Amino acid sequence: MRQQTIGRRTLAAVAAVLTLLFVALGPDRADASVAHPLQVTFTFDDGVTDQMQAKTLLEKYGMVGTFYVNSANIGMPGFMTRADLDALKAGGHEIGGHTVSHQNLLTLSADEQNRQICQDRSTLLSWGYAVSSFAYPFVEFDSTTKSIVQHCGYNSARSAGDLRTPFSCGTCPAAETVPPADAYAVRTPDDVESNWTLANLQSVVQRAEQTGGWVPFNLHHICATNCPAESITPTLFGQFLAWLKPRSASSIRTTVRTVQQVVGGAVKPAVAPTPAPPPGAPGVNTVQDASLETVSATNPNVPACFTSTGYGANTVTVSRVNDAHSGSWASRIVMSSRTDGDAKLVPSFDLGQCSSQVAQGRTYQVSAWYKSDVPVFFTLYKRNAVGQWAYWTQSPRLAASSTWTRATWLSPVPPADAVAASFGLTIDSVGTLTTDDYGFADTTAAPAPPGVNALPNPSLETPGADGFPQCWIGAGYGTNTPVWTRVTDAADGAYAEKLEITSRTDGDAKLIPSWDSGNCAPLVTVGSTYTLSAAYKSNATTFFTLYRQDATGTWSYWTQSPTFPASAAYATATWTSPAVPAGTHAVTFGLTLDSVGQVTTDKYSMVGN
Repeated sequence: MRQQTIGRRTLAAVAAVLTLLFVALGPDRADASVAHPLQVTFTFDDGVTDQMQAKTLLEKYGMVGTFYVNSANIGMPGFMTRADLDALKAGGHEIGGHTVSHQNLLTLSADEQNRQICQDRSTLLSWGYAVSSFAYPFVEFDSTTKSIVQHCGYNSARSAGDLRTPFSCGTCPAAETVPPADAYAVRTPDDVESNWTLANLQSVVQRAEQTGGWVPFNLHHICATNCPAESITPTLFGQFLAWLKPRSASSIRTTVRTVQQVVGGAVKPAVAPTPAPPPGAPGVNTVQDASLETVSATNPNVPACFTSTGYGANTVTVSRVNDAHSGSWASRIVMSSRTDGDAKLVPSFDLGQCSSQVAQGRTYQVSAWYKSDVPVFFTLYKRNAVGQWAYWTQSPRLAASSTWTRATWLSPVPPADAVAASFGLTIDSVGTLTTDDYGFADTTAAPAPPGVNALPNPSLETPGADGFPQCWIGAGYGTNTPVWTRVTDAADGAYAEKLEITSRTDGDAKLIPSWDSGNCAPLVTVGSTYTLSAAYKSNATTFFTLYRQDATGTWSYWTQSPTFPASAAYATATWTSPAVPAGTHAVTFGLTLDSVGQVTTDKYSMVGN
């Protein structure tokens, strides 16, 4: 009888404990049955380097994840490398697509969306990854985007949200269904961020175990200190995995799988993206919204198809203004403070909707109308076939102008890997730059005909922005101290340039047409000779030094003339070059001083024979 009483009390106590647990956990947090298994997926967006810590932790607990990457970012600073992706693949993890360069797809045309989605997948497939899962950047998509994702060969596309989380969507389902209700809008809890706790993570799983199904967690950074908001610490992530692992070995039947393992389906062949517009015909301006009349749909401070960009530590304000060269609108950049870096307005870094395609072996004239109270210059960028944008080259500086002035510059031949280009008139000092009427056109130049002086500003009359005559620059090498002065002691016109070397251990100095091709440094004809001349006064011997630019845009030393004697009065140095070597695109030269002394030069000439 006593034993029975004890048993009743024990049962009552157990019942009370179970009641407390039920109240604490809620009816939707009870464990799922074997008949309703739960699948958990860890997805990681953007392919940032710190996610390799997730790989290590997942593998420690025998788990795998899905890593959505942007192919154009692979190998860039802060992002995974090809070797990292290979290591993920070898570890059984899934590589998914996330567009070429993480654009907001709803701001793009259907063709540009297609390029971003299909090209990304094609690139990843060509690298050897079985890509069948996609994630929308910024969770921005519509029915058109979904159809493009499906067309490009994906079996699923992950959205974000619409499942219950500790912080929101309290009436939403606890889990996605298997198969998903919409394979091209897979639901998830909200992004895991730095405010999530272990209890929060556990509660998402426990609720979903009530009915079973699928919980795809969406993560970004694995980070311990000085972290972005979308981060989880390695310690917390490891604790969660340690808690989760035994559940897959129990009757709860909660397992960790990749998106592909949950959704299934064959890996489809690559689908070619919609081709970008071809390079423009000679003389055709390929800049979209060149007069800046249409406002961007996402940023009221910039024109459509343009992006405000730059780098460094500076304070910049960009706005649309009605102080226009043509039409009603122009763009204004005000740099109010600066430690380093620059700012500029450029056609958007995309895959063809706004940027200009280029052809090999051609040169391109960039142009813009501008007003500024400081010197400015063109900066050019190139894109390769993978979609990676990088700095290409820049022009000499252009002088400040209080009235509308047209800036033009002829680019070098594009690098071998370049398929597209963008450019902008650049400000890199405290001041104001207003621009309008941009141009980018194939205007491949030819060498000057025989008998014509190929040099711009040959008498050094027009001043430039860097203290040298426009289209000229001081050059040299070695350990010496050159001092440059614009003087009125001229052989022709009003101005000449004086060079004085005040101390020297080795090397030389000279004034030369700037290192470009076709703007300042003349284009040349292979096999032709050129007669060079310059008026000079000096108290030391001098000589011509010649440099050549090859088809890749690289400059190197070519040859030099015999010496010319010192002369107290203006004399003329004249010399005919050897035949221009094969592969030469342009030539520059200067009358050279290689000792302590001084030389004043003026009235330059370079004439083909």
